Amino acid sequence: MLLKNISIYLAGFFVLPALMITDSEAVTDISARGYLFSVHEIRIESARPSGALAKSLAHYTMGIIYDNEERFEDAIREYSEALALEPDISYIHTRLAIDYILTNKEEQALAELEIAVALDPADTRPKFLKALAYTAQEKFEDARKEYVDIIRKDPESVLALSSLADLLVLQEKLVEAASIYEKLLKKEKNSFALYFNLAVIYSKLGKTGAAIKKLEEAVELDPDRVETPLYYYLGLLYFKAGKIDKAIAQYDLLVKSDPRDALAYVHWADLYLKLNRYGDAIAVLDKALKGGIKDAEVYLAMGYAYSELKDYSKALKFYNTALRLDKDAPMVYFYLGALYDKLKDKTAAVKNFRAAIRLDPGFSDAYNYLGYMLVESGENLDEAVMLIKKALEIDPENGAYIDSLGWAYFKKGETGEALKLLKRAVKLEPAEAEIKNHLETVKKSLKK
Repeated sequence: MLLKNISIYLAGFFVLPALMITDSEAVTDISARGYLFSVHEIRIESARPSGALAKSLAHYTMGIIYDNEERFEDAIREYSEALALEPDISYIHTRLAIDYILTNKEEQALAELEIAVALDPADTRPKFLKALAYTAQEKFEDARKEYVDIIRKDPESVLALSSLADLLVLQEKLVEAASIYEKLLKKEKNSFALYFNLAVIYSKLGKTGAAIKKLEEAVELDPDRVETPLYYYLGLLYFKAGKIDKAIAQYDLLVKSDPRDALAYVHWADLYLKLNRYGDAIAVLDKALKGGIKDAEVYLAMGYAYSELKDYSKALKFYNTALRLDKDAPMVYFYLGALYDKLKDKTAAVKNFRAAIRLDPGFSDAYNYLGYMLVESGENLDEAVMLIKKALEIDPENGAYIDSLGWAYFKKGETGEALKLLKRAVKLEPAEAEIKNHLETVKKSLKK
C-alpha cells in the first residue's frame, strides 16, 4: 500500500543540544608544577619555565592554533608531542581527547580522558567528554553513569542535568527525561530551550495539551520575541489539537516577522495541504514566490498542491524547478516519481525513485513506493519483495509497508504468508480501506 496522503515532509524540530566546548580557558590554560600558563596572553605566574615544560607549552600553543584553523590532525600531533615531554598535564590530555572526538576516534579519546581524570579527579570536564564519547558509540548506559557521577559530586550542575535529560531522550526514556527538564525549569525559568524540549517530549508522550502549555508559557516570557523553532512547533501542535485558527496565526506571525523565511511558508502551506485546502496552500506559497524567495521546498510544496488538484503539467513544472534549485534532494525525486506514476510513465517513475534511494539509502517511503509499483505491474516481484523488506527494516511497524509485502506475496502465489501479513497490517491500520480490500481478496482466494 502506498501512504494514503503523501504530504510535504516537515523539517525536524527537536534537535538535542550537543555538548559544546565554548569555555576557551578550559582548553588553553595549563596548571602544572606551580605554573599557570594562558595561551591568550602567554602569562606566567611563576618563574619562567625552561627545558621540557617550555617545549611542551610551545607544542600545546601550536595545537591551539591548529584547532582554531580546524586542522585537527595537526593539532593532535602537537598535543601528542607536548605530552611526550610532559605527560602529567591533565588539560592537554583533555584537549587531545576533544580532537580525537572531532575526528571520530572515540577509543583514543576515552584513553586520554581516563588519564585526565586520574591526574585531576576534581575536574568534571573530562567526565563530560567521556559521556560524549560513549554517546557517539551508542554506549548510552556508560554515558549515563558518567553524568550521574558528575551530578553526585555537584547536584546543582545544570549542564550535567540537561545532558542527562538529553541522553534519556535518545534512549526513549521520555518520562525520566521530562522529570529532569521540569526540575531544570525551576532553576532556569527563562530558558526557551527547556520549554521547547519539554513540549516535544510531552507531544511524543501523547500529551498534546501539556506540550502546548509549555510552549505558551515560553511565549509569555517574551511575547515580542519570535523564537522560530518554538513557533513552528506550536503551530504544529495547535493543528494536532484541532485549533486550526491558532495554528494559522502562528505561521502568519512567523511570515510577518521574517518575510524571507521560506520554511515558514512551507509549514503554513503544509497545514492547508493536510486539510485538503489546496487553493489556500497555493496562495501562501505564491506569496513566498512573489516575495522573491527561491527555495526548492517552496516549489516542491507548490508542485504537490497542483498534483493533488490533478493539474499535472503545472505540478511537473514546479517539481522540475525544485530539482534545478537542489539537484541532490531525494524528496524532489520521490515526488517526481509519484507524479510520473500518476502519468503512467513507469520508466520515468522508476528512474526517479531509484535516484531518491541512491541519494538517501534510508528513504523507506521510496523503497515501499517503488516496490508496490512493481507489485501492481506484476513485474519483478522478487525485486519488489526485496525493496519492501528494505523499507520494513527501516520502519518495521509501518502498516502500509506490511500491506505492500503481503500484497506482493499474494501476487507471487504465497497466499498463506500474504494472509498473515495482511491481518497484521489491518491491526496496525484499521481505518485503511485498501488494506481491508487486500485482506478480503486473499480470503476469497483461499476459499476458492
